[in-house]
Formats: sequence, structure tokens, C-alpha cells
Amino acid sequence: MARAAVSASLIKLFSLKLSSQPLSSIPATTISFSTFHAPPKKKKQEKRRESENKKTTSSSSSPSIVVASGSASSDSKSKSSALKFVKRRTRSDKEFDEDYIKKYGDEESHVPVMLGEVLDVFDSSSSSFQLRSFVDCTLGAAGHSCAIIQAHPELQKYVGLDVDPVAHEKAKSRINNLLNSKSACSNIDLKAHMLLRNFREIKQAIGQVEENLLLSGVDGILMDLGMSSMQVDDPRRGFSMLNNGPLDMRMDPKGILKAEDILNSWPPTEVGRILQEYGEESNWYSLQNKIVKARLDGGFHTTGDLVDLIRGTTSRMKGGRQGWIKTAARVFQALRIAVNDELKTLENSLYSCFDCLGPGGRLAVISFHSLEDRIVKQTFLNIINNIHRKGDTVIKEAEFGAEPREFNYYPAEKEVWIKQVVKGSAGVILTKRPITASTEEEKLNSRCRSAKLRVIQKM
Repeated sequence: MARAAVSASLIKLFSLKLSSQPLSSIPATTISFSTFHAPPKKKKQEKRRESENKKTTSSSSSPSIVVASGSASSDSKSKSSALKFVKRRTRSDKEFDEDYIKKYGDEESHVPVMLGEVLDVFDSSSSSFQLRSFVDCTLGAAGHSCAIIQAHPELQKYVGLDVDPVAHEKAKSRINNLLNSKSACSNIDLKAHMLLRNFREIKQAIGQVEENLLLSGVDGILMDLGMSSMQVDDPRRGFSMLNNGPLDMRMDPKGILKAEDILNSWPPTEVGRILQEYGEESNWYSLQNKIVKARLDGGFHTTGDLVDLIRGTTSRMKGGRQGWIKTAARVFQALRIAVNDELKTLENSLYSCFDCLGPGGRLAVISFHSLEDRIVKQTFLNIINNIHRKGDTVIKEAEFGAEPREFNYYPAEKEVWIKQVVKGSAGVILTKRPITASTEEEKLNSRCRSAKLRVIQKM
């Protein structure tokens, strides 16, 4: 009855507004009160299905993505299926061998991260790839280098770089002991060179070792961007927020700028900028003001001074991302990046490393935080498309008459770690999604949780 009354009222109101047009003259298809219902709502499953179809369509339209299938003929159905469920990273499914840590790791200084995965990248037995020359841009404790040398008896030339004199001496001693041990190393003709240099000088370093090697190109290059445990655990270096020491944070002791200089003398806006950009710290403005205010009370001279300020600033914020420990980690990261100019050095060095590769050569990079990984990802994409930077200017080689090279890339059947590739005119990215450490390795080495491995190959 109530429904009939409402319908009658609506009809009466509608007829009054359309007095110039009798209600009887309105076609039945225009308005029908007897079948007036709200449109049916789409179910959640239907909405999700439509969203997935849109993602699949947009992904499959990109010509640069190739799903690795182990053979030249790839089934289109499996390709679209793989693209449909693309993940932001690829968890390593390699069986973790704890013996690697015992054999190549040094519990007192450093445990090499994702060692098995790195060996797979440069494995000559599973592909047509041959490793006759190799450069380790970040020697550290030489865990990766020792494993590479032992795994490749065909290796003829080895170059190891590190800007840290302590790490350099330790690695040099370890590699020399390995080469002098006939039972551990069969590379009789291997020429090894350990140089105290920053990896941004890789071209000069290779040219110093052998000019012909720079012309012919290197087969493999590794960059492990993580800090070694011996650096973090030494309070005198100023990298640790858990041990009191001087506010230094220089990788190269010959460097001029220290973290203490930034905190005590840099303009407030610059201090805030590095906290926001390099530390990705949401509480940067408050910390900036606290740091400037603390200068009036004597400033900062030890890591303990900085930690005390951070704890006082975040004392009311408990747990989660706002815990003081995580805030301190982000602040220390920001200062370390600024002191060593890490991000700009990394971007420039990636271009230099790729230039040093020979045809078919591979560059593997292990990053440990989002800022590094973002730079590696974007620079790799620029490289394969012949895009370079000169200062702040983007330069395309095609503009200078360089003809792009077309090629088809299909990974060897045994290279199961290659899931998806991105190909360009100059090279191919073998890891469309970064590879992360296996669950087993994370349990034994907590420092590998944020590690991401990306690989590019020159063509």
C-alpha cells in the first residue's frame, strides 16, 4: 500500500511539471514506474576480474618484455599468463647451501650476500657465457671474489677494487692466499690485481691493469653496494648507531667531508633535504630543527650525541615505522649517502661499468635500499635504450647517428633464474624484477633481507 501511494505521488508531481505535455503522451519506454529498480551492483569477483584483464592488456602491449621459456618458441598463452601475475620481485628459489657461508664467509667481518645467485649469473656451464675476465667493484672481505675465482678455472684476468684501505688489505691477503694454495685454486695462469680505488674510476683502473682489456671489454662485473660488517661493527668508523664513536662515516679516509661537518655547519635547509631525500624520513622537519638548536649547546661530535637527540625527538612515538631505532637508521643512512656522494657516484659508475663490458658481458648489482635499487633499475633501462647523461642533460646516441641494433635474446635452458627479460637496442636486462634472497638465507643472515639483485647483459 505504501509503495502504491509513493508511486501515485510521483506520478502526480511529474504530471504537474509536464503540464504542457500530458502524461499519456509520454512513451512507455521513457518512464516506467512499475519496473523502477536500482541497477544491480557488480560483485567483487567481477570487478577483480575486470581489473586483472585491464592489467593483462596493458602489460601485453609492451614490446620490450620477454618471458623466458628456455627455448626460442614460447607459447603465447603461458606468456600472457606469466605477465598477468607479475610480481614486484622474484624470490630466489635456489637451494641455500650453508657451506657457502662456512667456506667463503668470515664471521668476524662479513658474510657474502646471495652468493649462490651471483655464481649462477656468471655460470659458464649453464650458458654460452664465458668468464675469462672479471672485475669486483666492491671487494669487501672478498667472499664473492674467492668463490668466483674457484668456480672459474678459465678465468685469466681478475681486478678487485675497494676505496676502504682496511677492506682492501684484508681482501688482498685473502685472495693471494687462495691463489698460492694449489689445492684450493687451479687458476695457475690467473693474473690478479687488487687496487685501492673507488669503482667510479673503473675505466682508469682497468686501463692501468691492461689497456687491451679496456678495449676488448670485460666478461663480468659485480657491484655489491652493501656495507661490510667490519665497517659497521668498528665504532671508529662512525657507521654504527649502537656503538659510540666519532661522527665520521667516510668510506675513503682521504675524503674531506665528515658527518660531523654536515650536522654542525650545513645550512638547515640542506640538512632537512638530505634527511627527506636520502633518509626518506617523514619526521625530517622536526629533526632538522632539533639539530640546528643543538648546535647552540655545543653541537655533535659522537654518534652517541646524535642517537640521544633522535631518541629524545621520537620518545613519544612507539613502535612501527616511528620507533627511534628505525628513525636512527634512516638518519645514519642519509648522512652516509651525503658524506660519500653515493647516489650520484652509483649512477655514473653504472654507465662506466657497462661501457667496460665486452659483447655478451654481464653486470650484476646488489642493492640494499630503495634509493639504490631505483637508480639501478632506471639506469639499466636508460642503458639498453642508448640513453646517457652528461651532467643534467639526457643524451640519446641515436641523435648522433648511432644505429640501434636489433636482436632476439633467449636464455639458455639451464639458466632457470632468468624469469623475464627486458631487451633494448644496446643490451638486455636479465632481471625484469629484482631477485631477492631465499627464505633460508634470510633466516641465517638477517642483513640480506633488503638485498636486491639486478643483472644486465651487453649485446
